[in-house]
Amino acid sequence: MVRRASSPGFETWWRRVESVGCCAHPIRLVGAGSIGHRQVVWTRCNNRRATVCPSCSDLYARDTWQLVHAGAAGGHHNVPNEVAARPQVFATLTAPGYGAVYNVSGARCHPSSKRSDGRCVHGKPLHCNATHSIADPIVGQPLCGQCYDYMGHVLFTWHLPELWRRFTIALRRAVAAQLRARGMDRGSVRVSFVKVVELQARAIPHIHTLIRLDPPTVPMAEGDQNHFGPAATRGGGESRSGAGGSGWVSPITAGELAALIQGAARQIRVEVLDVGGDVPELRFGTQIDAQPLSGEAMAEPGETAPTGRLSPRRVAAYLAKYVTKSLQDFGITARRLSTEAIATLHVTEHVRAILTTIAELAERVEPMAGIGRWLHTLGYRGHITTKSRYYSTTMGALRAARATWTRRQNAKHPEYQRDTRPNGPKPPVTDVPADLDADDVLWMFDHAGHTSAGERTLVYSAALQRIHTRRIGLVEARRQARDQHGDPPGGHDG
Repeated sequence: MVRRASSPGFETWWRRVESVGCCAHPIRLVGAGSIGHRQVVWTRCNNRRATVCPSCSDLYARDTWQLVHAGAAGGHHNVPNEVAARPQVFATLTAPGYGAVYNVSGARCHPSSKRSDGRCVHGKPLHCNATHSIADPIVGQPLCGQCYDYMGHVLFTWHLPELWRRFTIALRRAVAAQLRARGMDRGSVRVSFVKVVELQARAIPHIHTLIRLDPPTVPMAEGDQNHFGPAATRGGGESRSGAGGSGWVSPITAGELAALIQGAARQIRVEVLDVGGDVPELRFGTQIDAQPLSGEAMAEPGETAPTGRLSPRRVAAYLAKYVTKSLQDFGITARRLSTEAIATLHVTEHVRAILTTIAELAERVEPMAGIGRWLHTLGYRGHITTKSRYYSTTMGALRAARATWTRRQNAKHPEYQRDTRPNGPKPPVTDVPADLDADDVLWMFDHAGHTSAGERTLVYSAALQRIHTRRIGLVEARRQARDQHGDPPGGHDG
């Protein structure tokens, strides 16, 4: 670190580091333009995992907050203010229980019962009188690994995208049936959503989703005609028209939508094939939570908006918090694994048993042979974040706006794009003009990451310091706003 910081080209190199926001794993591209001069640019890695790149992960979380909040509250990113008055429900769809695990509940984990000996068929105690904290490594581990249904655990994880697809179809059908029962056209309401998948402490995914009811034709965000958001969700047969929608009043309230979500989630079933040739039924767990969002615009005429309930800001912060999590907490990197590496991994026996079950399914169940490629995700093959097309803006639109702003800034300060090498002669390099058409240059990958551990440590530390400083600034700004105008509506965004 000291050697790099005292090198002759440090200042120029550091300006380039700042141009990509202190990305810990930047991508270096080289290309030749129409006049033949060599050109070099750095770009962010855009990794959402906080353990890989704190800077890009923090930016991804902030973009997710913008995406979710725009769809929940409206008023920015070309999303109309009217969406705040539409029925919205924040729902959590969990996995069934596949065995007793140590948990965090604020009370005794599994209190002993005097009516039984408190042991399973394998002789393991099924009680725990301790109160665990969230940082306790035993949280999420099964009380008895032999009793735990690892086959059901892995099958649920693998088929969760299909369960979600069927849930969206069932929910749209339930909404249509509700409308028909009231003598209305089934196409008079559209279901929009955004969802985030989180891995629980027991290493099984569950879904957080914000679901909104829209008019059949809604205004489409500018430039969104050819984008489907973080991932397309074509499983519900949603209409794709895009016009009108102002002054629309939903025939279904947020409370009724919450009940429809509960019913749709409980009726979903998927039949699959396991190693023994049986055909078990997969479904969501019984702990299905659906809470309507609160807000002044969502109160009924003559009523006061509910207090102490969820708000768009809180929900956006809640979802953004989970998109940066990764399997690094379980001792698994983002790189693909082989079955031979399972025995050598520094993971808990619970995670090792999951990996072994995945390898067994890949070898013995022909329809699931592809699951072996997903060892590094513990069998989950879906996207972390998805949304329906017209829910709000897209990640692509947010990044495009940021790229346009960055090019304008670089045009004012061209020294940010100069190439600097600490050792050896410097090749002839020209700065990339702000108005350069990407089609005019054939960009080629040069390398990714920094050239030494000292460089990476300097950049990593700077990124963490920037994140910390920004958060302190936000807290201070909110404190001043509360002192001057009282607590702002919607609470804090975390």
